[in-house]
Amino acid sequence: MVGGDRVMDMKEAAEKIYRYVKPKSRVVGIKFLKTRAETEGMLKAMRRPRKRLTICQIINTTRLYGWTWTVFSEDAECVLGCSVLGLRELDESFQSGEIFTKLGYVKDKEVAKKFADSVPKIKERREGFVVGPLEGLEVEPDLIIIYGNGAQMMRLINGAVYATGERLTFGAIGDIGICGDGIAEAYNTQKPQLVVACYGERRFGHTSDDEIAMVIPFRHLEKVVEGLEKTHNAGVRYPIPIAATIAELEMPEVLRVQPKEKGQP
Repeated sequence: MVGGDRVMDMKEAAEKIYRYVKPKSRVVGIKFLKTRAETEGMLKAMRRPRKRLTICQIINTTRLYGWTWTVFSEDAECVLGCSVLGLRELDESFQSGEIFTKLGYVKDKEVAKKFADSVPKIKERREGFVVGPLEGLEVEPDLIIIYGNGAQMMRLINGAVYATGERLTFGAIGDIGICGDGIAEAYNTQKPQLVVACYGERRFGHTSDDEIAMVIPFRHLEKVVEGLEKTHNAGVRYPIPIAATIAELEMPEVLRVQPKEKGQP
């Protein structure tokens, strides 16, 4: 549990993201659990899956419906997501890349091994995680997840680089998107990560074709929100006003408002 001031800080941060970025779904916070005992006293975070759900299903129900989940390793489906988030040991099929050959992502065993090695992974074992809308979490999250379109992600990047000017870099492997390229990479590097949803997330989690995600380490959240506010106040805003909406257009003559002649009312 965290103190009341910190909870209010998270609520305020979420409200400012909704104001300046206008995502269609909730801002999500995720907290990894080293032990199950960490869930004691969490009043709102005791929803458990009744059957195994994929991690992308859980994240999407959180952001779309506002549900807060407590998830242990036995609750989570998808061997890939569970492996990269430390909820299970990496088995031989993953380490050798055999599973990626079976999925059709690579051409042979040699490439499969390179593929498997390049996937970001949280190395420490975790018992599970708590995930919920940022404004309602009673624990300080490790990471923040925000979904939106390309323009909304641009605004988040604006916020992230406002105070530092440091270029953000992102990577992708074409699979295990939100779990590997997003959550695991942001957790390991402690830097914001832009994520292209993988095939599984689109199929099972129902992430839309036009959605991208950004995963932000909690330690950066205050600076990102401050950058959003400062750039918004400077006129860099979403939605982006299209120049043509305030420009004089080449109108067909029949549609033009004709100037009045002298003496006309």
